Amino acid sequence: MMSANNSVDLLEDGAFASSKNSWNRYYHNSVVQPLLTDLYQITMAYAYWKSGKIDDHAVFDLFFRSNPFHGEFTIFAGLEECLKFMENFHYSETDIQYLKHALPQGIEEEFFEYLGQLTAKDITLYAIKEGSVAFPRVPLIKVAGPLIIAQLLETTLLTLVNYASLMATNAARYRMVAGRHINLLEFGLRRAQGPDGGLSASKYAYIGGFDGTSNVLAGKLFNIPVKGTHAHAYITSFTGIEELKTRVLAHKETGDKRDLLELAIQHRIQLSKILDISTSESSEGELAAMVSFAIAFPDGFMALVDTYDVKSEKNDTKSTLPGDNSCLLDTSNCDPCCPLIGFDSNQTTTATTTMVTDELDADTAPAEDGTEAQSTEPNETEEQEDSGGPIDSSTCYYCSGGMARVNDYCENGNLQQGDDTNENDDAASATSPPEATDATGAENEGDTAVDDDGGLSNGNGMSTENGNGNEDDEMTPLPMCANCEANARNARGCVVRHLKSVGKCFRSGLLNFCAVALALNDQGYRAVGIRIDSGDLAYLSCLSRETFERISERFKLPWFSKLTIVASNDINEETILSLNEQGHKIDCFGIGTHLVTCQRQPALGCVYKMVEINTQPRIKLSQDVGKVTMPGNKNVFRLYGADGHALIDLLQRVDESPPEVGQKVLCRHPFQESKRAYVIPTHVEALYDVYWADGRVTQAMPSLDEVRDRVQNSLKTLRQDHKRTLNPTPYKVAVSDNLYNFIHDLWLQNAPIGELS
Repeated sequence: MMSANNSVDLLEDGAFASSKNSWNRYYHNSVVQPLLTDLYQITMAYAYWKSGKIDDHAVFDLFFRSNPFHGEFTIFAGLEECLKFMENFHYSETDIQYLKHALPQGIEEEFFEYLGQLTAKDITLYAIKEGSVAFPRVPLIKVAGPLIIAQLLETTLLTLVNYASLMATNAARYRMVAGRHINLLEFGLRRAQGPDGGLSASKYAYIGGFDGTSNVLAGKLFNIPVKGTHAHAYITSFTGIEELKTRVLAHKETGDKRDLLELAIQHRIQLSKILDISTSESSEGELAAMVSFAIAFPDGFMALVDTYDVKSEKNDTKSTLPGDNSCLLDTSNCDPCCPLIGFDSNQTTTATTTMVTDELDADTAPAEDGTEAQSTEPNETEEQEDSGGPIDSSTCYYCSGGMARVNDYCENGNLQQGDDTNENDDAASATSPPEATDATGAENEGDTAVDDDGGLSNGNGMSTENGNGNEDDEMTPLPMCANCEANARNARGCVVRHLKSVGKCFRSGLLNFCAVALALNDQGYRAVGIRIDSGDLAYLSCLSRETFERISERFKLPWFSKLTIVASNDINEETILSLNEQGHKIDCFGIGTHLVTCQRQPALGCVYKMVEINTQPRIKLSQDVGKVTMPGNKNVFRLYGADGHALIDLLQRVDESPPEVGQKVLCRHPFQESKRAYVIPTHVEALYDVYWADGRVTQAMPSLDEVRDRVQNSLKTLRQDHKRTLNPTPYKVAVSDNLYNFIHDLWLQNAPIGELS
């Protein structure tokens, strides 16, 4: 038995030292112990012992039968925890006392004495490298040693590998769809399956490719970067600027102290003109909260911008939009973020929509096709009569000043564009995000979800409250004179992304954030960015980015255009794929529930099967061929093709000569006789290393960052068609001709022969 001192010496010798940090170098989860197992493992151990099988030697394979998430690869993880378990395997006195109470009566006292002496010193554990890509039927771990102890290891090894590999694979898939230039943060602790699930999720999400976690304990234990912003609660904890007890911030370099709130208010007045947002639409409590947070973290100011739905003084009623959500002007020059490209201007509709938490200003409804627009007068629902001819300029909505838009205006019956308008500038519009694309990129209509604040949304940015999503509501057209109509049709540039096109909720947050960010700049600091937690993430991110770029250009602050945009709100793999298609401007995703709970597939399904006992092969037969085990003690090799990519994994019996570079190898499907092929490898990689033997870890374990790098390097060895999201090509796993014949001979020997009568 290894003493506690020997255990510490081993760690100091370097077996685990590289994966530890100064805060908790010797961390080991105390829950992972011999009693973390199924009862039948211990009852079988007694039956083995009672049957005199103490000296029997067995080989077990730990493997999975199919890849998760409809993919064609799996990331192997959890090996380090398995080795820690092996190192600490010992039944304590209290364990033995409990087992005497829990096990059936009549178990001999000598068996408990035997258990008290058991360690894993006689076990040899082989495994592929942690962080490597792995495939079905290829054993991730091979355990060889005394039958009883090898049996007792089963459940614990499975629980350590199953979730770790599933999480690492899930995280790796998120990394692939997000791309290398996007930061990924794991925010799942509050949604994880218990505290240990939360810790494991943080660790293996990082291995799979995430850049950080919100989990502070995981940061301490595993040296993972810890990241976070603030919650809606911080914003709502302030009701007005009078609550600010600290308003002064010293300049970062000169030390000059100035009132940050006063600076922010001054900048907000400037920005309200530049962005065409009334200061009355911004929340004073939100501004106070942001100023407070900026003073607390002037070098790390990241703000949540979708807390409030602020009513405008100009209009207190909800306005509606044409169901087609068409651009007011020509969309030929629209940015890909424009949600309305492809709209048929000849199409007519009477459907109305309402933003989810964001309401549209009543004075900014667009014309449906350039000839008429929806009425936005308060409580007005009657349809105006269309005379069929040009409308006099005296009644034109633009001429009469009803449409308040930046840059564009009407002069003497002619729709004009302002002097500072160019092809790249925002112009006014009152469109909502497209109804076909939901807030998370999903395409399921009618699905409902509860947002972080408990609000109910149907997933596509449309509110389900007050019945304002009724498609039978008729829109009320606005009059437009002939000149305005012609100019509207011919005007250049996309006008979709003006801030008037989104609800007051987002306008308030964005205006207040930009004002505080500019105030921080006055004091020598640079804000970090914003987090968007609701709404149409692609559309709002594009709008935010263009707002930042506009301010950057106006105030000559190049860094302002590069402010970080973080998106959260129940994001999954499909969401990111959809956002990619929509041309989002998001820099970072905060992902929680779908990541840590692996909602698409909650378990990997690893199994632990005996394949040999006392040098005699064992096979498990089943009517389901997929459950037939491959018997015997085996080695595994990965063969590479001429293009440098992994071509096939080959299983052989341990007494076979390994394949050689440049030599033809016959590779066979384990159960289908006609499926076979010759392979001439350009590189041969032996997958197994010995990680545990003679009671100790035999190799220095890599750090978490090294395992993380191995994941990405290992994925690079696969062809792109193996990794694609939709219908990936299955990676081939084969057996040697010798092993194929061995399996089928043993199958015939063990399969019963039926009798017909």
